[in-house]
Amino acid sequence: MPIFVAKGVSSVSMRELSSALGVSTGTLYHYFPTKEILFESMVKQVVAMDAKEITELSESHSGLTDIMNFVAARETHFINLMLLAVDVKRHLSESNELAELVEDSFASYRRALDRFFPGDAKGKSGMAFLSFFLGALFLKNKATEETDWPALFEGLENLKTLFQNKD
Repeated sequence: MPIFVAKGVSSVSMRELSSALGVSTGTLYHYFPTKEILFESMVKQVVAMDAKEITELSESHSGLTDIMNFVAARETHFINLMLLAVDVKRHLSESNELAELVEDSFASYRRALDRFFPGDAKGKSGMAFLSFFLGALFLKNKATEETDWPALFEGLENLKTLFQNKD
């Protein structure tokens, strides 16, 4: 995935991918006829693993601190996913399959987060958390002074209280 983040999905060649993965170009083409199919397969696997971990956190009745630690430990990973989503939306918007991939990925995260925050305002807390998280990632990545996740999550606790008090 790093090569896609560094160069952009549309700029990477199958030859560069085979080199980065340490396999022959022929082998890569045998399993993945196009780089878009390889990219899609990779993203689906990564998103499924993340969603599974979030679901496991919710099933173990973890608290906000646990989801905060999950996010903080994977900050670079999530920044890379966000950059890839923007790259696809911006440069490959004509590809319905990749645009759908981005939408499906966000939906997977939202569903996993909806399970993490049960009893929310009509199933919208997953989307609220995702929106907060993506905004926080962007701000944290662009901030001139270091902001730690506990400080950012104080705002999320306020957001959670708003959800609980809203009819």
